[in-house]
Amino acid sequence: MQSHLACHRGISLVCLFGFISLMSACSLPLPYVTQTSPKESARTTFVARRLDGQALKQFVESTGRVLPAEQQAWDFETLALVAQFYSPDMAVSEARWREAIATSGLALNPKAIQLDFLSEHHSITESSRPSPWSWGIGFEFVLPDADRRAAKIQLGTDQVALARLDVASSSWQARSLLRRHWIEYFAAQEREGLSTELLEISRKYAAQIQHRVEAGLQGQGDLRIAQDIQKWAEHEQADAHRKFLNQQAQLRSSLHLPPDTLQIPVLLPMSWEALYKKIADLPKDQLQEMALNNRLDLKTAEARYAIADAKLRLEVAQQYPEISLKPGYEWDQGDHRLKLGFGLSIVLPAAHQAAIDAASAERDTQGKVLLARQEEILQELSRARLEWIAARERIQELKSNQHAMERARDQIQLGIRLGEVDPLMGFEAEQKVINAKTQTLEAEMALQKTTAQLEDVLQQPITLILVKGLQ
Repeated sequence: MQSHLACHRGISLVCLFGFISLMSACSLPLPYVTQTSPKESARTTFVARRLDGQALKQFVESTGRVLPAEQQAWDFETLALVAQFYSPDMAVSEARWREAIATSGLALNPKAIQLDFLSEHHSITESSRPSPWSWGIGFEFVLPDADRRAAKIQLGTDQVALARLDVASSSWQARSLLRRHWIEYFAAQEREGLSTELLEISRKYAAQIQHRVEAGLQGQGDLRIAQDIQKWAEHEQADAHRKFLNQQAQLRSSLHLPPDTLQIPVLLPMSWEALYKKIADLPKDQLQEMALNNRLDLKTAEARYAIADAKLRLEVAQQYPEISLKPGYEWDQGDHRLKLGFGLSIVLPAAHQAAIDAASAERDTQGKVLLARQEEILQELSRARLEWIAARERIQELKSNQHAMERARDQIQLGIRLGEVDPLMGFEAEQKVINAKTQTLEAEMALQKTTAQLEDVLQQPITLILVKGLQ
């Protein structure tokens, strides 16, 4: 009899430990993978960035574009891809997006199953049961709930969508920053050209005064004034050149290239005038619709509202008891017992009602934020259009004035050639033309900035809108 009990006990223990081994094998620990700190390779990676890098080339080609050949001019949209590719904010937002994807399934898939090892000690023993101990094992499985699972799936999906919008927002910010530096770069280039032109005129003026002094037609005081004007023009030209180099560095910075690199692409100027004519024909109501459909901050507000709604759905689903199944096995000195139990997690109504009320209030708040953001966008669009129209009218006035100054200069130059006008009057006429060009340049830059502002309101490239038409 004792041998028979020992045999049964041995079989039970073998089964028990075999089952434990099987469960342990199913949950073997995953290895920890060592990764080098990004700080150690940050400088090497930054310095190695190039406009002709293979990874950059593949990224640009994935968008349907190609990198310009060496010495070939870059258009703005292709250069914007460089800014997005090397943008650290883009890298961070993409990492957070991948993190959101990885964590979206945590609430759906529990990490472990409840496993209990049981032992009992009997104070009274019998001859047939010489050992006071009995052994057992038990499990607990939470039965899936359709409403809970649906709410968790929706919550995870909305959180991933919100992280994806952050990627798009980082991309647009990189493009917007580059566009501002693009406008400033060409403006600084034009200013340097105007300052160089003024310097040449000043030198000619000083040379003419020098000849007249030598001929006894003017005094030394007039020559000193002319030389001072030339020195001032030299100072302005040097200052304009320094500012151009600074804007060149700013442009390189917006591309996230190393500051000491010599890489600066040849830029293809945009056809702004053709762009202005097409913008003037864009209908206001369709612009409003486009802004409401494209704005990333509005989409973010919509995503936050969806997340708040999913949280409310989850809280409502959690007010009902969660059922768990509890199977088990017990060995009691040769007796094998299978057990089956059920569990209910009962939520206190008052406490859970507070959670539902809080989730409902959060959803209402996000709804108000969404409505408020819509109104702000429409107001912002209206102001941007008015500023663009005013800038457009301003530059038309200044161009008309510039043309008048150029015609007057041409008349004076004709009079000089005919000997009817003092040659020194030509300097004053040229100076007025330079001033008019400077005013036109500043107005043109203001118009380009308001165009960029209008594009930021729409958050869609205007060139793309004009090519594909209003959607």
